[in-house]
Amino acid sequence: MLINTDGRRFSSAALDGAITAVVRELRRHGITQDDRVMLTGANTEKFVLVLFALMELGTSIALVDRRTPAAEQARLLIGADASRLVTDAPLPAGSTEIDQLSLEDLCATALARAAIADRAPDCGPASSFGRDRLARFSRWFAREDALIVWSSGSTGTPKGIVRSGASVRANTERTSARMAYRATDVLLPLLPFTHQYGLSMLLLWQDTGCALVLQTSSQRVDAALAAIRSHRVTVVDAVPATYHTLLNLLESGRGSEDWLSTVRMWCVGGEPLGSEPRQRFADRIGRPLLDGYGSSEAGNIALAVPPTPIGCGRPLQGIAVRVVDGAGMPVAPGTVGEIVVRTPDYMTGLLGPGGTVLAMEHAEYRTDDIGQIDVQGNLTVLGRRAAVHRLGHTLYPDGIADRASACGALVRVIPVVPEGSDSRAQLVFFVADRAERSAAHWRSAVAEHIAEHERPNRVVVVPEFPINRTGKVDRQSLQRLAESAVARDAKKGELQ
Repeated sequence: MLINTDGRRFSSAALDGAITAVVRELRRHGITQDDRVMLTGANTEKFVLVLFALMELGTSIALVDRRTPAAEQARLLIGADASRLVTDAPLPAGSTEIDQLSLEDLCATALARAAIADRAPDCGPASSFGRDRLARFSRWFAREDALIVWSSGSTGTPKGIVRSGASVRANTERTSARMAYRATDVLLPLLPFTHQYGLSMLLLWQDTGCALVLQTSSQRVDAALAAIRSHRVTVVDAVPATYHTLLNLLESGRGSEDWLSTVRMWCVGGEPLGSEPRQRFADRIGRPLLDGYGSSEAGNIALAVPPTPIGCGRPLQGIAVRVVDGAGMPVAPGTVGEIVVRTPDYMTGLLGPGGTVLAMEHAEYRTDDIGQIDVQGNLTVLGRRAAVHRLGHTLYPDGIADRASACGALVRVIPVVPEGSDSRAQLVFFVADRAERSAAHWRSAVAEHIAEHERPNRVVVVPEFPINRTGKVDRQSLQRLAESAVARDAKKGELQ
C-alpha cells in the first residue's frame, strides 16, 4: 500500500496497474530500455510511479535532487548523455535542448484509473507478480549502468556514480535480511527518493509488500509527527538533523511522545549520528536510534538493529569492513582509523565524458571516513578523515567533535589550515545552542571532554547548524564561516 500526503491509499493491485499504465505512456513518448533518462521530483506518488515504470522498462536512470539549480541540472543532463529529463519542475526555456517530460502528464491517466479501480481499505492483494515483487524490474537489474547518482559535493565537485542493477538488488536483499521488515509494517522515509538512502527504502518497501507513507518535504517534521499518529507508522528513517528537530518540537510542547507509540524502529543515516543526540533521543523517546552506514558508491554497509544497538552495528552479510592506520595496517579494536570496505555491491564506475562509464577497481573501497570497530565487530563512524597536524599530533576533527558533543550540545570542528606548513592548523568549534550561551561557557564545557592539544582556537555559537539540500550539516558553509572567523582574529592581531 502507498499512502500519499492527503491520506489517499493505493493498494498493491492499484499500484501495479498504475505502473503498467505509466510504462505504456513512456513507450508512447519513445522511451525504451536503450535510453538513459534523468529523473527528478519531490516525494510524490507520481515520482514513485515513473521511477518504477522506468525500472520495468529497463531504462538507465540518473537521479538528481530536485533542489539542484537549473543550470546545474542542464549541465548534468549533458554530462550523463541523457535522452530525456522527467521532472515536476521543468527547466526554463532555452536552458537545455533535451526533451523534458512532466511527471504530472505521464501519470494523469494512470492515477485517474487507479482512483476508479481502487476501493481497498487495506493492503489489498500482494501483487500480480507473486511473492517476488521486484521481478518486474528484471531488465533494470540486468543493466551495468542501471543507476546514476551524484555525490553531494560536500567535499568537492559532485561526481557521477554508476551502479549496476544487480548490485542494487543484492544490497536491498542484504538490508532486508538485517532489518527484518514485516508485511504489517508502515514505513515513513523522511528522505529524498533521489538519493541512495531514500531509493533503498522504496525498494525495501516493494520487496516487503508493506505500507509506505509519503512525506513530500522531509523538512516538515511537524507534518511527519502528524503522519506517524494518523497512519500508525512503525518504521521511520531520517537524517540526524530531522531527529534533532523532532526532539525540539517535543520539548517545546508542539507534539507528544504518545503519538509515537506505534514506532518500533527509529532508523538514522546519511551522516554520523554522534553520542549526544543518540543519548538525548533514547532518554526522551525510550527507544534507541538505529544508526546505519552506507554510501552512494556502495549502498548500505553496516546497520544496527534492536534491542541493544552499538554504533552502526555489524557489516551486512557478505560485506567486510576494516579500520586501518595511515600506513594501511589494521588497528586494534576501539582504535580510530580509516574505514576500508570490501563489498560486492560497489559501484560499476564513475561517469566519464559523454556519458561513458569509467570502470573502477572492486578490490577495496577506501571510504575516506574514520571510525572504530569493537571486539564484537560493531562499527562506529565518526566522520570524514581530513586529518590535520597540530602541536606534533595527528588530529581527526570529526572524532574530536564526537567527544566534545558530550558537553551537552552538538559540536562540529572545522580545521582552518593557513598557507604553508599545516603544523599551525586552527580548530574552530561550532556549537549549536538555541539559548546562544557565550563562547566562554562552551569553551569551558568542551574542555572537560577533549585533550589539551585538541582544544579550540575559537568557539562560534550558532542557534543551529546550516543544512544543505540533502538535510545534512552543510560543511562548506561551516568552512567559510570558520575561515572568516580565523581571518578576523588574524586581522585583530595585526592591529594590536
